[in-house]
Amino acid sequence: MSNFSDSVSMRHMDVYMEQEEKYAEAVMIAADADRLQRKIQIEMAPRMSSELCSPPVRWGPWLYYRRVEEGKPFPVLCRRKASLQEEFISYNTRSVGFDLTAGKRIEQKLLDYNAESERFGGYSYEELSEVSPDHRFLAYTMYDKEKDSFTLSVRDLASGTLLDKPRADRVANLSWAMDGKALLYTVTNSEKRPHRIFCSMLGSTKDDVLILEESDENAYVNIRNTKDFQFITVNIFSNTSSKVYLINAAEPLNNMTLVWECEPLSNCIIEHHHKILYLFTNAAKGAVPADSHYLLCSRLEASGYGNWENVILEEPAVSLEDVDFCDTHMVLVLKEDKRYRLCSILLPLDTKGPAHLESLHPCFLPLPNHVCQIQSGPNYDYYSSIMRFTISSPVMPDAVVD
Repeated sequence: MSNFSDSVSMRHMDVYMEQEEKYAEAVMIAADADRLQRKIQIEMAPRMSSELCSPPVRWGPWLYYRRVEEGKPFPVLCRRKASLQEEFISYNTRSVGFDLTAGKRIEQKLLDYNAESERFGGYSYEELSEVSPDHRFLAYTMYDKEKDSFTLSVRDLASGTLLDKPRADRVANLSWAMDGKALLYTVTNSEKRPHRIFCSMLGSTKDDVLILEESDENAYVNIRNTKDFQFITVNIFSNTSSKVYLINAAEPLNNMTLVWECEPLSNCIIEHHHKILYLFTNAAKGAVPADSHYLLCSRLEASGYGNWENVILEEPAVSLEDVDFCDTHMVLVLKEDKRYRLCSILLPLDTKGPAHLESLHPCFLPLPNHVCQIQSGPNYDYYSSIMRFTISSPVMPDAVVD
């Protein structure tokens, strides 16, 4: 099979995979492994959550979550006003979407992936899902097997209807602009290389505007919002360089500004906080490759390749693994002598120029023993003082903590 768009070849692949599954089952039965399987299932059952629901994510006045309805294969994306029911035990009870005291429905179903599977030939595979900053729209991409690409749709969360536009195929990234009135998205070419950025004005009948087209066949385009939704960062990666541009989210059709450029294959993530840009990167320092990631900052009006400076001075045996921001703090994930640590630092910083970590007055948060990975959660609510992380350990299941 050489052509993924060939429906006959794809059907042959489906048959082949089914035969592989039947063969694996036969081998397990022949080896009398069913007893071992039951033993493992019994041991794993108490370690797994019985809730068929994701932990709710608070963003502004809403709690967003996904839950699986009984007898259905795919989840439903829902939200409810946090003020109506601050504390609840389960999302699986019959009254999950109903306030028995007030006598009114408090849950809103935003997207039923079971219905989406009917739109896309029995498949319900979502790659991107972004709620607008004003909580009015949901932009998402679903895999279309016939086209072998991801199709963009935008749903009005008040009425539940799909907007006539934008609707596009081969979409790779999404970013909101103009407080939810405009949507930027990248489109791939026939070789699945993201090379174009379009801007769609929601509610407009005009065609989407082409903002950027990257003709270099070795260049890949990526977009993302800063956490305060004031800017959209445009990363262009090629085999010769890594560049980061800024788009003012209030005026997305204006020119982009180049704020960073370095060698290829470098990780470059920019955040904005009160007219200060922060860059999390592992780019080489001069001609010397970096051993780990580090954090730079620059004033917004002076941002440019030569105007960045270190935030934290390097310390022996300490590496910066990740960083996250909210309106009042930045949170660092550190690795010190093979031990993970999590600390918060008050913003804005009270020091000028590079400083040792201790001089920034970090507040270290307690962690269980044997933590082997800390992953930042979605943390959509930039103005919340609560941040979410997933903690992994070989002696306990992954824990989602706020």
